[in-house]
Parts: sequence; C-alpha cells; structure tokens
Amino acid sequence: MKYILIPFRVVYKIYYLFVFAFSLVITYPFVYILLKSPKRFPLVFKLMKVHAFFLLFFAGAPLKVIGRENIPKEGAFIICPNHSSFLDIFCLYTIFPNYFVFTGKKEIEKWPLFHIYYTSGMNILVDRKTKTGMITALKRMSKELKNGISLAIFPEGTITKNAPHMGDFKSGAFAIAIQNQVPIVPITFVTNWKILQRGSFFMGKGGPGIAEVVIHKAIVTKQLRKEDVEDLQNKIREIINTPLLAQMN
Repeated sequence: MKYILIPFRVVYKIYYLFVFAFSLVITYPFVYILLKSPKRFPLVFKLMKVHAFFLLFFAGAPLKVIGRENIPKEGAFIICPNHSSFLDIFCLYTIFPNYFVFTGKKEIEKWPLFHIYYTSGMNILVDRKTKTGMITALKRMSKELKNGISLAIFPEGTITKNAPHMGDFKSGAFAIAIQNQVPIVPITFVTNWKILQRGSFFMGKGGPGIAEVVIHKAIVTKQLRKEDVEDLQNKIREIINTPLLAQMN
C-alpha cells in the first residue's frame, strides 16, 4: 500500500516546494526593506504570521489546537516544541499572537532567501561548534527575555528523521529558562510529521491533513537552580512525548 502512495507524495512535495519558494520570492523584497530597522521587527512578525497562515492553507493543513488557554497572558516565556516537520515553524507563527524570537542553528544563514530572517538580527543564530558562538547566543536570549520578549527553541535542534519518535534534547532551552526564571510552555506537534515529513523524497510522508497541536500548561522555573536543568529537561520531554506515545499505541 505504501508504494501506491509514493506518486501522490512526490506530487504533493513538488507542489508545496513550489508554493514555498514562490511565496519567499514574492515577500522577500518587502521583508528585506522592513528588516533594515530593528524597530520594524514586530511588523515583520505580523507579516510572517500572515505568510504562515497561507502556507498552512496551501498545504491543506488546517490547525487543530488543543490548550490555547495555556498560553501565558503576560510576561516572557520559552516556547518549547518537538520538531517533527517543515510545517512546525509556520504553526508557531500562526498560534502565538504576540511577538517572539526564534532561535536556529547557524547553518540557516546558508539557506537561500529564508536566511534573512536570522542574519538580519530579527531571530537568533546559534553556533554550537564554538564556545564563543554559544555564549553570544545565550547573552542575546537573556537580553530578549529581560525585555519581555518570548523565545521559541526546538530542544532537538533540528527536525528528527524518525518522527513521531523524538530526537535527543539539548539542555540550552532549560538552562536559559532557569537562569532567567521564566516559564516554559511545552508544545506537541502531533500530526505534522504525517503531512510533511523529513527524509527520503519518495518514502517520507507527505499529503494534506489536520495539523494537530497540543499546548501544555506552562512549567514554572522559579526557585529552580542550574543543578535542576537535567530534571527539568526530562520532565518537559515526558510532557511533550505523551501525546505522541498515545498516537503510536
């Protein structure tokens, strides 16, 4: 049966790659001008929200969000989702109403067009290969949180190749949350991997479907210390993983 679906998956992926690339080309001139001034970053964020909405629309992936009431109404926090699909970023822009900053791996600066959202300074590039790069990124993250701006950090660092199984978590998101005493909002992307999965162009899953997202209750980090990073990391991982395990059983 899975081999019968291959032509449909390939056509869907080619179609969506075209939609994504075309939308980047169309929006790039406006974004390029707006990103010249950090004061306009919130405006670009609003543009990204509209862009993300249409990308999900053309993907045939309507959102089903469980737990919107768990989004903190005030103060900075860390958005902490599993990374299962190329659609995850679009979902976050669509779900969260207020301006937040993404963190991403340094390799993004080599991506055509899309890199401008990071190299402009709007979002944060993390160079994990050097100590200096890590320290610079952590300082910027703390600065944003102190200014009341939330961060979105994928603890796996990249899209896992065998979703819905999660990859190993890195400790950065949890360390920075404890250091700044801000809550963490765990997010589970339950079905995005079925819609647009990383992996083989022919064998990886692809096709329209409901993008189901679970927003869990915020985990408070006040009173926690750096010695608690590992326990907090394991706790968040278990929370995120619970809806995925229910789907696999």
